[in-house]
Amino acid sequence: MIQALAYLISLLIPYQKDRILPAWSLAKEKQIPVHDCLSVNDAESLQFITDLQPDLIISAYFNQIIKPPLIALPKLGILNVHPGWLPIYRGAMAYFWVLKNGHESAGVSVHWIDEGIDTGALVARRSFVIKQGMTQQRVLSITAIIGARLLRRVGRKLLSDQEPETISVDQEQISYYPLPGSDDFDDYFKTKRFFRIRDLVSTILRIKY
Repeated sequence: MIQALAYLISLLIPYQKDRILPAWSLAKEKQIPVHDCLSVNDAESLQFITDLQPDLIISAYFNQIIKPPLIALPKLGILNVHPGWLPIYRGAMAYFWVLKNGHESAGVSVHWIDEGIDTGALVARRSFVIKQGMTQQRVLSITAIIGARLLRRVGRKLLSDQEPETISVDQEQISYYPLPGSDDFDDYFKTKRFFRIRDLVSTILRIKY
């Protein structure tokens, strides 16, 4: 659920104790099949997933658009962990845009995937305060931890055959953000940084299995 953060920390922190392991390593340990691909929507990937006959697919910090043939495969659907407060932060790299926009809070959302971009039914979300001096990496780290907890809460409902309650957003502002361009980054880095090593270390110390 937090593979992007796990992989980054695994490269920077050399010891095992209190370290988040990369998702592929955890999968190997638990004998869970892993499929490497350039596109999750290609024929080989679809066949791999079809053979697994999943009841549920979870997408977390994923950078590809999941297309209808894949959406239709799991019995229950596909849940997505999105590192932004929906629906105002639809699109790519919400943790970047929320800092660039100077907002005082950020959020994490869990929603069902449909054919739109971050438009599926919202089933969980939580906001948190952006403290002075927070970097993109720190915000991303917090969203990963919160996202895992939200996903666990939704998962428990599904395991007990309960339908997760949908959060209505009909009266809320909707915004979409594309992948930032070079000008966006240049503007951002005039006043802010992407990460500090202490952000990574403090994240490790706060995570409990």
